[in-house]
Amino acid sequence: MTRNNIFDGYSSYAKFARVIYRQLMSRKWVTYADIMADHLGKSSPEELECNLSNCDHYGELKKAFSDIRNVIIGKVGQGCFEQEGNNRNKRFRYIGADDDPLADMRNAKVINDLKQYWQFCQDSAGFFPSSWLDHFFKGSQDLLAINDKRRKGEQVLDASRDRMLTNIEYLPYLYEAIINRQVLSIDYKPYDEELRTLTFHPHYLKEFNGRWFLFGRAENQEPEFGYNIAIDRMRQKPRVLRGVDYTPAPAGYYEDFFRDIVGVSHMKDTNGQPYTVQPIHIRAHTHYIFKLTDTKKIHHSQGISVAFGSHDDGEYGEFVINVELNNELIGRILQMGPGLEVVSPYNVRMEFKKRVAQLAQLYG
Repeated sequence: MTRNNIFDGYSSYAKFARVIYRQLMSRKWVTYADIMADHLGKSSPEELECNLSNCDHYGELKKAFSDIRNVIIGKVGQGCFEQEGNNRNKRFRYIGADDDPLADMRNAKVINDLKQYWQFCQDSAGFFPSSWLDHFFKGSQDLLAINDKRRKGEQVLDASRDRMLTNIEYLPYLYEAIINRQVLSIDYKPYDEELRTLTFHPHYLKEFNGRWFLFGRAENQEPEFGYNIAIDRMRQKPRVLRGVDYTPAPAGYYEDFFRDIVGVSHMKDTNGQPYTVQPIHIRAHTHYIFKLTDTKKIHHSQGISVAFGSHDDGEYGEFVINVELNNELIGRILQMGPGLEVVSPYNVRMEFKKRVAQLAQLYG
């Protein structure tokens, strides 16, 4: 017996069903291996890492395929499929007259997804700065429902940090400047430096540690791309400059920019040279800190290099991350106190030693 809507839900069965239907409606020959490869994000069955029958959820794939086929036959009639091959190499092709025989089921799923999305938008309001909601949902039923839930104390999601950052109300304006490719004039005063007025080509907004940063190209400033502005240090709302050609970032620039750092900044060493990516080995001295660091990773490159346990020189476990050294990385590790220790490389360990010595002086 098939389900009421074979496309609905988040199970492997439902995911397979959606892939199977899309593939069949292409009117091309389709095999189980084609479906599995598509489901796993592979470009072809040759990229599968094991035999098809050994792939996870293979049984659900076959069940979903049989159900989809039977439902389509029930809608279109016998003779709407061609079939070739034996059990191992079986393939199917849809040849029915109706190009979308299960449209009702698909549309019902879309409506259900929209209802869930609408519910999520209301419930997740606490994650977003209120300026986002006030700007993009102004006058909408969503904002009325969100505010009503807040008043009744029914909000069920929230962020842990105070989002009332200075200039937080500029976020929607900056976002739209990026989308509309507008050049801005920004009065900006970095900490302990002179006020400067920048002609700025905005590219990217990023939040880190409860603070928002705008990245882009500041004319006559270095670096050419990836110039970093903390929005709480803007002196007034940026102004759009008319008649100035917008310079976008190179394709994929910010993916590369953030890949090998923790946080938002690239740092230079005492000789003024940028730090390079290098493997940094970090030792956890308690099992609790080891597991905490394993589950709340410092960086996406993190991996266990030494399992936690008793060793000749003590009880510990170690991680390795491939990153550039910067202040955000130093802060993440030092917040664990004596629980984490940078073991190598030497230059990074010495930077931590210097910071810890400075702290010890303060508390001496």
